[in-house]
Amino acid sequence: MHTFGVGAPLKRTPGTPPKILVVTNDFPPTVGGIQTYVRDYLATYDPDRIVVFASTQDPAAAAEFDSAVPYRVVRWPRSVMLPTPATARRMQRLVAEHDIDTVWFAAAAPLAIMAGAARRAGVARVVASTHGHEVGWSMFPGSRHILRAIGQRVDCLTYVSRYARSRLAGVCGPSVAWEPMPGGVDTATFTPDPEGSSEVRRRYGLAERRVVVAVSRVVPRKGQDALIAAFPDIVRRIPSAHLLIVGPLGRYGASLAKKVKDLGLTDHVTFTGSVPFAELPSHFGAGDLFALPVRTQAGGLSVEGLGIVYLEAQACGVPV
Repeated sequence: MHTFGVGAPLKRTPGTPPKILVVTNDFPPTVGGIQTYVRDYLATYDPDRIVVFASTQDPAAAAEFDSAVPYRVVRWPRSVMLPTPATARRMQRLVAEHDIDTVWFAAAAPLAIMAGAARRAGVARVVASTHGHEVGWSMFPGSRHILRAIGQRVDCLTYVSRYARSRLAGVCGPSVAWEPMPGGVDTATFTPDPEGSSEVRRRYGLAERRVVVAVSRVVPRKGQDALIAAFPDIVRRIPSAHLLIVGPLGRYGASLAKKVKDLGLTDHVTFTGSVPFAELPSHFGAGDLFALPVRTQAGGLSVEGLGIVYLEAQACGVPV
């Protein structure tokens, strides 16, 4: 776990790790790259020294997830947490109630604008993490101003890739303390599982197929449509080729299913929909190759900072 080692001296016993309040809109059970990033970092840390303050997209699913993790999760009762005075006051109460000395804004924009409120509550350090969406924020004057204010108020900004830092370094100000904090993978979970992968291939009738697997949310930016568009040529060259698309479909999934039908690929493309987290490694491993041709959208506003799924696929022994 990152030690969050930049900032003022902490008021705690020497050798004791910081007690961290994680403030985030991006947290399981909602599916996404930042959600995975946060979950996996917290899994490496002492759960007695973590409190999470997160928004609530699905109350029932959130309650089930929260009851299964070893650390305290406090939910803001809205689907999106905004940096309002009410949110800041709740954060400050959590700092006081749990004797927090470090606040980590797991995605800098926009919540890390509350860094000053965290400091007024008595914390010694404020850390904020940047990802791809902060690069989008950097494209507009108003949001650039917010990023610069965040850079001035936090002790440290972290980045997931050199690309992300290169896009943000000139925006957040010259005095920012930058620290690398790339996404990691729990290799005890994401590891080759030949037996489980064979079962997944049998489940979908793929035992004798050459499988390209794509694991992600099914949304335009992730590029599943590009894989489908390329597949007629692939099938002509490799008749046994099959595309396995794993992930929650949403409304966009229906349009992709129609595209599959229109291209005559019904026997060569399978949509699994959402699968249990425990089955993700075996679904990765069901592929002979992992492919996810993500695209930059909206004139550079929506970019991929560092896709965790590429690392998870490699950890499962699947070429990317």
